[in-house]
Amino acid sequence: MSLSICLFTDVCLPTLGGAQTVLDQLCRQLMRLGHRPVVVAPPTREPFDDRQLGYPVVRHRRQWSKRFAVRAILPRLLALHARHRFDLVHCHAAYPQAYVAATLRRLSGIPYVVRPHGADVLPGEMIRISKRLEARMSRALARADTVIAQGEALRDVILGIGVAAERIVTINNGVDIAAFAEAEAFPHSRPYILGLGSLVRHKGFDLLVDAYARLRDPAVDLLIAGAGSESVALAAQIERLGLRDRVRLLSPVTGDRKVSLYRSAECFVCPSRREPFANVILEALASGVPVVATDVGGNRELVRPEVNGLLCEPESPPAIAAALQRLLDAPNVTARLRAAALPSVADHDWSHVAARYVDAYRAVVATSRRSRA
Repeated sequence: MSLSICLFTDVCLPTLGGAQTVLDQLCRQLMRLGHRPVVVAPPTREPFDDRQLGYPVVRHRRQWSKRFAVRAILPRLLALHARHRFDLVHCHAAYPQAYVAATLRRLSGIPYVVRPHGADVLPGEMIRISKRLEARMSRALARADTVIAQGEALRDVILGIGVAAERIVTINNGVDIAAFAEAEAFPHSRPYILGLGSLVRHKGFDLLVDAYARLRDPAVDLLIAGAGSESVALAAQIERLGLRDRVRLLSPVTGDRKVSLYRSAECFVCPSRREPFANVILEALASGVPVVATDVGGNRELVRPEVNGLLCEPESPPAIAAALQRLLDAPNVTARLRAAALPSVADHDWSHVAARYVDAYRAVVATSRRSRA
């Protein structure tokens, strides 16, 4: 049975990020399997032709506040439902998407599932520090037909919010393994260690720069690709430590250039202070690159110590430096970890992950139809 699915999101391509990648890959797989996804997303900030994405995207007026008028989009959603006859709504964020979907279900009977990003449910983040928004988010999650956790670490957070265990389904993020199978060499004159992601504090790139500065006469450079609020501070840190000739900040990379950057790296580092489930680790392992990661959240679900990478103490440049120094000093260890990288993520290929989403969707739709019969 073909499903009509509304993917209601606060982020979407062409903006870059892990959540955007998950949404894009899921929609492509749903189309391949014969389902009918419709993405409902905020408008782009720059001109962009959504037709190149290959699946329908409906842009709505950007919400100016997370506190007020967040349900003003309901008439638009109801009109879309009248046109597409949605079988369910997949909320690609816990708030305000799930809060809106709870009202939509009351008005139309459409069941909804929620996949939190991570920051929208983690303690200490914007939603959780506002009692009003936290209460709205918690009620919406508790009433959802199913809540999808990216990994066990996030599942524990969702349980703590008050969602019943039987309503939570764990579906790890996926990676397009074929897309990372081969690439031209990345044009850099020396071997390098790679970091990639949003340049924001919780990603910990300041820790990585500090760790690199502690290495003993490294024969490798450090490349960090991304953009974000910490870029100026990182550039200043690199200058202060006298690393300008060895540490390079690159612009965000996509497509073949990103694959080349991964596959030519000696190793990949994820130095996050917190990490629900890192797409960048999946991509690095799919590229056949060993990973050094902090022992937090979803990192420990992907990195198997001494098998495909090394885990180290979080918030500790000396610990990151020690792990990197070990790989630099022991090429045989690096080669062993590299050989196990790709096989360790074989089950994470998007073809498998999308099938798990479809199974979850079908279960929700079947339960909803039985309850209305």
